Amino acid sequence: MSLLVARPLLALLSQTPALGLATTTRLLSSGPAAGTGSSHATAQDAGSQQSAMPKIVVFGGRGFVGSHIVQEALTTGLHVVSVSRSGTPPLSKEPWIQQVEWVRGSALEPRTYEQHLQGAIAAISAVGAFGSQADMLKTNGTANVTAIEEAAKAGVPRFVYISAHIPPLPGIELVLGGYVRGKRLSEEALKKHFPAGGVALRPGVIYGNRVVSHNLTLPLQYVFQPLEGLLQSAPKAVTSLPIIGPCLVPPVSVQAVARAAVRAATDPSIAAGIMDVPEIAKYK
Repeated sequence: MSLLVARPLLALLSQTPALGLATTTRLLSSGPAAGTGSSHATAQDAGSQQSAMPKIVVFGGRGFVGSHIVQEALTTGLHVVSVSRSGTPPLSKEPWIQQVEWVRGSALEPRTYEQHLQGAIAAISAVGAFGSQADMLKTNGTANVTAIEEAAKAGVPRFVYISAHIPPLPGIELVLGGYVRGKRLSEEALKKHFPAGGVALRPGVIYGNRVVSHNLTLPLQYVFQPLEGLLQSAPKAVTSLPIIGPCLVPPVSVQAVARAAVRAATDPSIAAGIMDVPEIAKYK
C-alpha cells in the first residue's frame, strides 16, 4: 500500500470501531482439490487476511461504476464487501473478483447487509437506475437514503454517494422527475447523517469499457473521451452561458470516478460536501 493511501487510512482507522468478522462465504482463489488439508489452510489464510484489512462496503458493486470502485478499493489494500441484489460478481473473468466478498442484499432491506456495516471504515453507494418515475425515485432515492441511514446507525465514519450532475434544463423534471428527486433526497440524507464525512460525487456522462454481456463490451471512451477534451477547452464565454453552460459539463472516465470515490471514502482530509466534475477529473 502506498504512503499516499496508507496515511489517510491510518487516520480513518483511529476513528473506527473494532473491525467485525464477516460471516458471508467468500470467493477464494482456486487451490488444491476440495477436502484436502492444504485447501482448508488456503481458505483459512485468505479469510484471515481479509478480516485483518480495513473494510469498505460498496452498494451496487456489480454495476459499471460500482465494479470499478471495487477494483480501485482492492488496489489500496482494502477488504471489499460488495452488496447487490444478485450477490454475484460482474461479467468478468479477471482474477480480482476472487478477492471480493460478494453479498446478496438490497439497499432497501437493511437486514440483508446491516451486519457487514459493522467495523467498516466507509461505505460507498453506486446504486442508481433509470425507469418509470416511481422506480427511479425508489432506486435513486429511497434505496440510497436507507443505506445512508443504516451506515450512520452502524457508526461508519464516512459515506460516499455517486450522485449526478443534473443540468437546469426547463422541463427536465417532467421527464426525469423521479431520478432528479431521488438524487436530491439522497444528497439531503447524506448531508444530514454524515455532516463531517459525507461526500457526493456529481459526474455527468461516465465513459469506459461497459460490459453488456460475455460477448459484448461497449468502448464508450472512443466517443466520450474526445468530447471531454473538446469541452474542457471550450471558451469560458460559452460554458458560462445560462442554461447552455451547465449542459456542457465534460464527460469523465469511470476510472476517475472510482479513484475519487475511494479517496473520498478513505481520506478524512477531504471535506464533506459536493465533488463536481472538475474535481473528479483530477483523479484521472
